Amino acid sequence: MKNYRHTIIIMTLVTLAFLFFTPTTVTGSYSKTTNIIPIPVSVEHRDGFFVFRPSVRVIAEKDAETEASKLIDILAPAMGYRLKLASKARPKAKAIKLALDEQLLHLGDEGYILDVSAEQILIRAKQTAGLFYGIQSLLQLLPASIFSKTEVNDINWKVPCLKITDYPRFQWRSLLVDPARHFIPVNDVKKFLNGMAMLKFNRLQMHLTDNIGWRIEIKKYPNLTKLASNRDRSGGKGGFYTQEEIRELVRYAEKRHITIVPEIEMPFHAGAAINAYPYIGINPARVEGMPLDKQWAALGGLLAPRPETVGFMQDVLAEVIELFGSRFIHIGGDEANLKLWENDPEMQTQMKQLGCNDAHELHSWFIKQMDTFLTENNRRLLGWDEILQGGLAPGATVMSWRGIQGGITAANAGHDVVMAPTSHTYFDYYQSSPENEPLAIGGLIPLEKVYQYDPIPKAITPEKAIHVLGVQGQLWGEYISTRKHLEYMAYPRAIALAEIGWSKKQLKNYGNFVTRLRHHLKRLQAMGINYRQLD
Repeated sequence: MKNYRHTIIIMTLVTLAFLFFTPTTVTGSYSKTTNIIPIPVSVEHRDGFFVFRPSVRVIAEKDAETEASKLIDILAPAMGYRLKLASKARPKAKAIKLALDEQLLHLGDEGYILDVSAEQILIRAKQTAGLFYGIQSLLQLLPASIFSKTEVNDINWKVPCLKITDYPRFQWRSLLVDPARHFIPVNDVKKFLNGMAMLKFNRLQMHLTDNIGWRIEIKKYPNLTKLASNRDRSGGKGGFYTQEEIRELVRYAEKRHITIVPEIEMPFHAGAAINAYPYIGINPARVEGMPLDKQWAALGGLLAPRPETVGFMQDVLAEVIELFGSRFIHIGGDEANLKLWENDPEMQTQMKQLGCNDAHELHSWFIKQMDTFLTENNRRLLGWDEILQGGLAPGATVMSWRGIQGGITAANAGHDVVMAPTSHTYFDYYQSSPENEPLAIGGLIPLEKVYQYDPIPKAITPEKAIHVLGVQGQLWGEYISTRKHLEYMAYPRAIALAEIGWSKKQLKNYGNFVTRLRHHLKRLQAMGINYRQLD
């Protein structure tokens, strides 16, 4: 017991030493903190600057060349000249070098080391994603106008000498957009991805289908876009993404190391699909001969999980899988009014045939059909926390939105979880008093509340915390109809979420965050991205 206590004392002293003497920590001084968001794991400050000149070369080989070319492309518009890419540095010449190093295992696939001296900038990483994130930090060391799309004169382009060692806390750092309620044009999605990339987000969930509209082309079922894409929440004409546009967005995101996660809602929020193909809904005979506009109200949004419907949705998922590289496919699973099944004779019969004791078990049966299909196709099912009801499918990952309890239950049971609670991550909620803000769906989540959030609740046992993959912010589209409104609702709250997803918990300090945030808002301004002004 005595030796055990001695060990605990030593471990405690080591931990305290880390907290107090790590170069950038909450307990240390922030007087020299760089204005990087998310805040890096470690920053060692030095004297001097690296000054950019047209003669500077960017040195990279093999896979690192792709990231080096991206850096050159980003710097060129504002600087007014393009740096040259080369495989070797010239003797005694200033250079920016990007290198992959398999020895950097401790940094993971997304970590990097950024080492700046007066003569050289060196970015090293185990994988290309790490090089990309090192570039994002380098860009944030430059004046904010580096993000301008036109040449900026009278600027001394320089960065301070320092060494940054950095890697993310969580593997899932995501935002959600909702083109189902209000369609988001391709170019607007691309611009949104640009803002995300600078903050080291690595996933964008796209809510592609709902009761009001279907936004993705499915070749086998053309009525999904012919009939079910022509509406939105404001009574507009809607719209949809062709399969080639989806591929274009996926490629665009992948270049920024962002994975687009498609969400195809089922069994509820499926009204648009049911109106296009009534046979997948409950009691389709009741709308035979009814005008299409009347069917929207009559059919509702709940699928009937008969074999034909299961086949239909699996056909849809088969095409989705071909379009998206994401390992995770989101199938919704939320808010289903299961009384509609309980009161339907056909569904009652099916429950008896399947041995389901109630509608919750029928819901679970349906989700498991999709889980099995996705697993067979080397994908993983992701769903809102209602997929827990009636028993969770073996390969399913839970996205906890109705608070944190769903995430706690799933993680403690050994299932992976993404935390996305309404309490802190619903960015369609108001940012301040409603009388001073654009119309929103309700609720109040100011910036500081977002920053206070920790995705790992104390109720998740330490050995199960590994199942918390990360965090996601939601921008539901009921009241968000334009790109500028979307950006206004996202920023600055998404900036706080980026730091939650990337940075160590002990490094977080709201006062220091706001100081760095003021610099980041200048970057958004240079990029033409809208945001809410700080109070």
